[in-house]
Amino acid sequence: MAVNWREWVEDRFALEPIREVGFLRKVPGTPWYYGDGAALVLLFGVLVVTGMFLALSYSPSPDTAYSSVRYLTERATLGWFVRGLHYWSAGLMMVMAWFHLFREIIVGGYRMPREGTWFLGVLLLFGIFIMSFTGYLLRWDERALYSTLLSLHMFQNIPLIGDEIVLFVQGGPELGARTLTRFYAMHLLFTPAAMGLVLAGHLYLIYRHGVTSAAERRERIQSREQQRALYAREKERGEPFYPDTMAKSGLFALAVFLMAAGLALFSGPLPMYPEANLVNSTMPQGEWWYWWYSALIALVPSRIAPWLVVIFPPLLFLALVALPFLDRNPYRDIRRRPWMGAAVTASAATLLWLSYLRYHSPWTGWPTEALPPVPQEVRLSPRAQEGRALFSRYGCNSCHPIAGRGPHVGPDLMRIGRRRTPAQTRSQILGPPPGSPMPSYADRLSEEELSRLVTFLMELQR
Repeated sequence: MAVNWREWVEDRFALEPIREVGFLRKVPGTPWYYGDGAALVLLFGVLVVTGMFLALSYSPSPDTAYSSVRYLTERATLGWFVRGLHYWSAGLMMVMAWFHLFREIIVGGYRMPREGTWFLGVLLLFGIFIMSFTGYLLRWDERALYSTLLSLHMFQNIPLIGDEIVLFVQGGPELGARTLTRFYAMHLLFTPAAMGLVLAGHLYLIYRHGVTSAAERRERIQSREQQRALYAREKERGEPFYPDTMAKSGLFALAVFLMAAGLALFSGPLPMYPEANLVNSTMPQGEWWYWWYSALIALVPSRIAPWLVVIFPPLLFLALVALPFLDRNPYRDIRRRPWMGAAVTASAATLLWLSYLRYHSPWTGWPTEALPPVPQEVRLSPRAQEGRALFSRYGCNSCHPIAGRGPHVGPDLMRIGRRRTPAQTRSQILGPPPGSPMPSYADRLSEEELSRLVTFLMELQR
């Protein structure tokens, strides 16, 4: 009976040609790690589906956006898991995109006749960047606001048209309700729709041209006819797309999905920062998948950084688009292209190294929600408790331990009142000595905030 139903569905919905042409065809055998593309497609689908559920509770207004995300995370049924799955899928999608890019370069996936497949893949890579960027602001917390302000500053540095781009992105002269609405529309409608169309073209070209086979990587290929003959021979003695190739790719994709689901289940979404303050914003640490970029900007000389943030993205795009035309080596085996192997290795190592540097840069003063630990015998006044919250808000506890608890980048501040007067402490906060890794807070703290912070530090001596 089940067979009859299957035959009925295939006949009535004309699925038989699709099954034979799309699934029962033979393809060259591929290793398991070729499933990275399937993992990206699955993660994109997860982001679309979880984004739909998030949109049911989200309110795209500066007055309600933050509280709606809080409600979704803390009160809605399984909202924390849906948001966590969306968050971790976005991060893993960024990781898998870099992995897929480097793997395609290693196997020569941009070479004849797959240049079109490569070009659409580059568009998808930058689509992932745009989707991540536009989704950033929607939480409307301090991290989202600060990252958006940095990006707008980057756009403003573009010669001649920088101000016009900022006005277009913001939706007006100031960042506010129109900005949030535009980012919401771009993240929820325009970018996924455009990526879906490009992805369809990308998959079609993969169906037409296939993936780089083992025979192509072994041989010296100098013509389209030679490549076609090699691919046809490898295809003939290959494996059925269903179930062999689909099983390998599906298992890889499933493993990545389970990783995202596990992180969402056991870690949830990362805690939100305080609500965005357009008047007095802090400088939180960016998302982990962008650490490499913020570290790159931080390491270059200050006179170069404004130009680097402008020219780096288009230079990366142009370099990737030009790669099929620049690499004229007839071999696709990475051992025959040592300079390309060195470039990929150096690029991957640089990404990891820069991310590591950004992770271990607590002196930047990243704000956190966790209050600094205080010994039980210390009794803080209400004003000192307010200063304790400011100690976290302005990132002091990302550097300084208290009574031996916390990072040991800066000096322990327990009983600092016995070593410094309130006036000396104020002076240290507003203007650290030259050469000190501590940033100045002269333009970041109001007089009242400074007074509460000093009160907290002075009461630590009890």
